[in-house]
Amino acid sequence: MKKLFLIMSLSFLLVVAAACGSNEVNGKGPEEIPVEWANADTQRDQSKLLSLLDKKESALDPEDSADNNKTVKKYKLVEWKGNNDNYFYEISYENPIKKDTLKTEQMEVIKTDDGWKRTAFGDLKDFDKLVEDLKPEVLREMNDK
Repeated sequence: MKKLFLIMSLSFLLVVAAACGSNEVNGKGPEEIPVEWANADTQRDQSKLLSLLDKKESALDPEDSADNNKTVKKYKLVEWKGNNDNYFYEISYENPIKKDTLKTEQMEVIKTDDGWKRTAFGDLKDFDKLVEDLKPEVLREMNDK
């Protein structure tokens, strides 16, 4: 009887652990992609931008690395969850090179075999329609540290 209880307890714990598991792929969650994108865009790092895209963009040079080492510090990040493999984000950030300049990007991030990737180079067409039935969650406010 004790063995049966132990086996059932372990099985229950495994089910709970699997259900509560993180949404990380290769150590990254989907919410990290917009911030990495903003940093790569600020640094003009075309190879990094290319690595964050699901479909390769011919306008980006895979050999072009960062032009500077500036990173985005002040940003607001809003997430809309489509499902476990599909998220939408809007990131508004202060450009560290051009002070007092805000830039906003809207994107879809999907889970791929290679990790989380942005679906398109530019802003999504009809972003507001895509997220209108989804609940927004503010992951970070502009003045958070």
